[in-house]
Amino acid sequence: MRRLLLLAFIISGFIQQITAQTFEIRTIEGDQGYLCVQMQETSGIGTPQTTNNVTDIVFQVKWLQSLGDVDLGSIICSDYEIAKSGIRSTQGAYYYQEFYADNTPYLFPENWIQNTWVTIAMLEVGTGNGSGTFEVGDNLFVATGVNIGVDLTDYTPTVNGQADNYDYPTIIYDYVWTGSGTPSAFQDENSWSLAGNWEGTCGEAVSAGPTASNNCYIPGGVSNYPENVYSALLSGQTGAVNNLRIGYGASINFGIQSTSQELLSISGKLDVYGTLTVKADGSVTVTGNTYIDAATSLIVEADANGSGSFIDNGTITYGGSGSAKVQTYLTNSAGVGFFDMHLIGPTISGATLNDFNIVDGSTYAYWWDESVLSASGWTNFYAITDAVQQGEGIGLSTTDNTTHTLEMTGDVVTGNVTNSLTYSNNHLELISNPYPSSVDFDALSTANSSVILDKYWIYDPVADNYVARAGGSGGSQYVQVGQGLFVETLASGTFTFTNTERAHSTDPFRNSVSNILTVHATGGQAEFRDEMIIRFDENATSGYDKNIEAVKWDSQNENATMIRSIAEDNTELAINVLPLDDIYRNMTSVPMHFECGYSSTYNLSFYDMDSFVQDIDIYLEDKQTGGDWIYVKDNPDYVFTATADDDKDRFVIHFSGPDNISESSETNNVNIYGSGYYAYVTNNTDSDIYKVQIYSMSGEKIKDIENVLLKKSKHFVSDKPGYYVVRVITGEGVYIGKILTGWVNRY
Repeated sequence: MRRLLLLAFIISGFIQQITAQTFEIRTIEGDQGYLCVQMQETSGIGTPQTTNNVTDIVFQVKWLQSLGDVDLGSIICSDYEIAKSGIRSTQGAYYYQEFYADNTPYLFPENWIQNTWVTIAMLEVGTGNGSGTFEVGDNLFVATGVNIGVDLTDYTPTVNGQADNYDYPTIIYDYVWTGSGTPSAFQDENSWSLAGNWEGTCGEAVSAGPTASNNCYIPGGVSNYPENVYSALLSGQTGAVNNLRIGYGASINFGIQSTSQELLSISGKLDVYGTLTVKADGSVTVTGNTYIDAATSLIVEADANGSGSFIDNGTITYGGSGSAKVQTYLTNSAGVGFFDMHLIGPTISGATLNDFNIVDGSTYAYWWDESVLSASGWTNFYAITDAVQQGEGIGLSTTDNTTHTLEMTGDVVTGNVTNSLTYSNNHLELISNPYPSSVDFDALSTANSSVILDKYWIYDPVADNYVARAGGSGGSQYVQVGQGLFVETLASGTFTFTNTERAHSTDPFRNSVSNILTVHATGGQAEFRDEMIIRFDENATSGYDKNIEAVKWDSQNENATMIRSIAEDNTELAINVLPLDDIYRNMTSVPMHFECGYSSTYNLSFYDMDSFVQDIDIYLEDKQTGGDWIYVKDNPDYVFTATADDDKDRFVIHFSGPDNISESSETNNVNIYGSGYYAYVTNNTDSDIYKVQIYSMSGEKIKDIENVLLKKSKHFVSDKPGYYVVRVITGEGVYIGKILTGWVNRY
């Protein structure tokens, strides 16, 4: 009998054991950033199914009183009818908030899979500001305990896990990316602005794309991700968001290779757990803090069209393996066996020479030594462990005639970057833009005006020449990501980059300045090109003005095509700034030297002629071919042939303004006027000028010039101001005009 009773007891215990169910409960920070309460069934003959009724759920979430009396517990989303109870109190060193489900039986909203966590509620930590641990109190924490009732049977879940270092207050993401929108005429399927690509916090539809007041969440596992603001048809648009969280597995490629940048402006914080790639035509601004969780979570790309741009205005922090990757695009056009010297610098913190090692064994690096007396201060260096300081530039080259994309991985540079400058022999320093965005050089030079002049030289490997900027004219106002540039020093001291000088820009080497003429020379066997600038400014002189002009630097290639203007003191200039009065007082003639390495056809192109505030006439004189001056406003491209043996002193550019005419005689055929100490004659007839004669008012002949073949000619009269008579003899007739020289008419 005892054996039978014992067997019955064992069988009964076994039945109870196999029919019992066990559960676990925990708090966790979900991928969306919410404080989530989760449960799972860990054993039993059957997991809760939709046929089971939940009759009771009770639990408390607790946190240390040292975190403060935070407002915990507003329910964001719950399929399990979780509600916040009125019980919110203290227990020992903790605050706690109780939650429960209605006792009215209801069906499980989903089938559970054993040992799989199910989120039963997402909670909001609504007030306070900090970070701490939030956990479920176990069954002994308070009298009400923690339990789940299923079909009238109560189970006590085991607490297994807590949300450590949880940041609060909770951000409510009212826009969640689905990527399932239907494209429209101006909105691509991956458009940020397409309403159908978003849903609300708990899956509800939204009527429009997000604005600066919305918090957006991009989850992993969707079919497509945001790539632009509107569409390829509407480039250069701006999208806005308050806080943005990119979840695990999400990969955003922002920017669509358009002609202008796609801008995403984040007024709050940015959390990147997946990957944010800023394409070469994309730009992202973050006003708040940025968190980068995983390796290369942030990528700033570069290609032949330009560089992506990322600007933060808060604090950037990194997870355990968090890092960013910044690219610099390098073009090699020198030919196999030759090299282009790229002026570049580090784009991450703590860079070494190894980060610049593009081709093992075939990458050559050079320091610039400002103590060398000549302008050839390059010094080769080899040790790949050598540090390259932020904001410092180096020369880099390969000999494989191949474009390369240099990638550096680490922490992006933000905040002040300060380097020491030495005012030594060549008075040149090679610096570089350390940020993952452009730098406004005008603002940078102004902030450092005690140690550098307002000018730079950047080597353009495609043109195979240096591009200069001085006094606000010349090359681009914006220095791109990783770009190295030479600056001219004024004194020893410190040079500082600051966040305020950062800017989004795809600006080419062109800018808008008044009274400026830009000349490009192109052509030849290797399609070299060069640029020079002539500008007029009230602060200039006719000689070399160190503060606002830039001397011409020769190309690294001896066969390159080069142009330069010559100042009155014979300084060779890339940027030549002349007195503004010159275009009112005289016809200003500027010598231009041209050099090439091959016998070929070349082209001079003239730009920015509309920048002159007065109606200025501009002429090109080709002394080698002779003939008429070319009126460049009507003929902005001049094609000619040249050889390496031609005289460099070939061209002259003439400027003539309307207000320099003192008194003139004008007919339909010949125009005669005076300016400064010169007489100007424009021949509009079909006949050559046989003779130009100049007389004083007393009848004395001062000049007698024969066979004037040019359609527009300039003749010195006298250095004594006064009235003179000019007589022009052509095959069609004789033309006489009275002029006043040595005087300036103003407006």
